[in-house]
Amino acid sequence: YSHTQDLWESDISSIQSMGIDAIALDMGSDDWQPDQVASAYAAASALGTDMKLFISLDFSSVSCDTTTAISLVSDYLSNSNQFMVDNQPMISSYSGECLGGDGWQTIKDSTGGYIMPFISGIEGEFDSWTALDSWLCWGCAFPQGDYSANTDSDEYYIEQLGTKYATTVGPWMFTHYSYKNFYHRGDDFLLNLRWEQLFGMRDNLTFVEMLTWNDYGESSYMGPLNGNQPTDTTWATDYSHTDWADMSKHYITAFKTGTYPSVDTDVIYYWARPHSKSAIATEDSLPSPTDGDWAVDYMWAAIFATADASVTLTIGDSTQTFDNVTAGVNTLRIPLATGQISVSMTRDGSTIIDKTDTNFTYTGDTTELYNFNAYVSSASSGDSSSNASSSSAVAVSATAVAVSSAAAASSSASVSISIG
Repeated sequence: YSHTQDLWESDISSIQSMGIDAIALDMGSDDWQPDQVASAYAAASALGTDMKLFISLDFSSVSCDTTTAISLVSDYLSNSNQFMVDNQPMISSYSGECLGGDGWQTIKDSTGGYIMPFISGIEGEFDSWTALDSWLCWGCAFPQGDYSANTDSDEYYIEQLGTKYATTVGPWMFTHYSYKNFYHRGDDFLLNLRWEQLFGMRDNLTFVEMLTWNDYGESSYMGPLNGNQPTDTTWATDYSHTDWADMSKHYITAFKTGTYPSVDTDVIYYWARPHSKSAIATEDSLPSPTDGDWAVDYMWAAIFATADASVTLTIGDSTQTFDNVTAGVNTLRIPLATGQISVSMTRDGSTIIDKTDTNFTYTGDTTELYNFNAYVSSASSGDSSSNASSSSAVAVSATAVAVSSAAAASSSASVSISIG
């Protein structure tokens, strides 16, 4: 795994520029992972940054015993870049119910850690898991059915946990392996909508974790495609998501401060899947993903406008002009049609944005391989007229970690991101 310390430094700098407070390092059992964790901490130290890191143990891979868990985190508990909450080192996990309450208590007693795992199946039993300082709802980032994102699960857990509840936000979820092949409904502006929901709950949230910086296999990545893609993740190839990272900066600022910032640059963020949900792949050995029929065949656009404007969205022969775009953030959609994407913005008779994206073509009902990932890009007022480059300020890096809004000793909410 060739992620060098220089790449870690680039990632950390880009993540910090988003307003994120900490990076969760997802740690499994692969033999290269301890060296990568060491490289991440070394990069943070070399930068002289106040960006904090913490380990999230992946118990779907890590041996489920307290000795292993303690040994994996112990080298970093007093590191100057270790994320601390009330002077306790943060320790998180994906899964971990196998340890039981006593196992987690052993880890807490040995490390002095602030324990914030995602453990499934303990709803209604949180009071008996006394070692837990917080509990993370990993799946709450994504709709679990054929509906738009909502806060029903958050409210259910907040009622049980109060401010010990931590939750997640993510842009997309699709994976296409033989052993896991599914799609979670990412439509209806999932990332924008979820951030707006978290803003409404911010008084009840200490931590929010963003999923993810670099999970290319599950399409939730927001960092750059830098050559470390897992084998056979063809659905992520050439499908950058860095503009989602850039777009998130607006919402991270709002979540942490309690006030939405003004929009100071005109930007059109847009995304679409490459083929219709009903397409039949001609060369795929796997079937269409489970719940792929939940997808909605639309192109989505989030318009960040400095003032009232008119916006035209086009994909193939599907086109619509929206004359009622107002200052701030506007979300628009049009039906998908075979062809390329064009977007434009005009104001007071002047063209502000005009872009035709030649890097993506929607193929309708025709495809060789199933791909329910999203192609994401943007156009801004500083772009050239044809195939303008992304306006993302974080295009040089991606966050493979979950973003958590840990406030540490501060009264304001804070955000972290997880890297796998």
